[in-house]
Amino acid sequence: MSRNIEEDVKVVGLIPFWLDKEGGVDLKKVAGKYLIEYTVELLNSSSFIQETVIYSSNKEVMKYISEESDVKHLNRPESLDNEKVLLEEIISQFLNDYDFDILVLMRPFCPFIRKSTIDECINSIKTGKNDSAFTALEFQQFSWFRGEPLNFNIEQFSPKLKNVDAVTVEQGLTHIISKDSFIKNKSRIGANPFVKIINHFEGHEIKDDYDYEIAELIVNSGMYKGPFYE
Repeated sequence: MSRNIEEDVKVVGLIPFWLDKEGGVDLKKVAGKYLIEYTVELLNSSSFIQETVIYSSNKEVMKYISEESDVKHLNRPESLDNEKVLLEEIISQFLNDYDFDILVLMRPFCPFIRKSTIDECINSIKTGKNDSAFTALEFQQFSWFRGEPLNFNIEQFSPKLKNVDAVTVEQGLTHIISKDSFIKNKSRIGANPFVKIINHFEGHEIKDDYDYEIAELIVNSGMYKGPFYE
């Protein structure tokens, strides 16, 4: 696979993985392919990413990935196999175990993220414009937070919906960050992040059987044609 990136900048794709998470929900198939394979395929498709690593305490996950995939397994301490563990703790441990300049961290629950989205996020950091990036969704709706209106004034007449400020919500499954930024800020998001707004189709997250059914319909309808689709 050709690589289109300076030799002195190492970009690594990271998939943190719990084999028994939520009773094995990760290992259900969407249209005949394991969910984690979609994420591996996406990371492999980017010419910016030099290596893709599955970071898990259980190597059996490799049984569920095609032998043709360009991916390696790195053993993770079992102490991190806990839902209470923060993402920053995983990144920090990975930083001790593996060398990188830019980290592309993806949790394998969002099979329809585009290659162009990942590349745009990486390039924003690689060029020095930003120190981190993440995907987000926008909702132009009347929104509430903790029982209070968030983007409108309830004491005034309701504005036209098209005039309401959109609320940006972090999608939460894709984070790209430079090593320098993480060391400095100790956070998955740096001081100057690039927020990549994606649509709800691309940001479809699989959390339960209903989400799986929707994903099956998307793939079987032909709407999704791999990470290169536009």
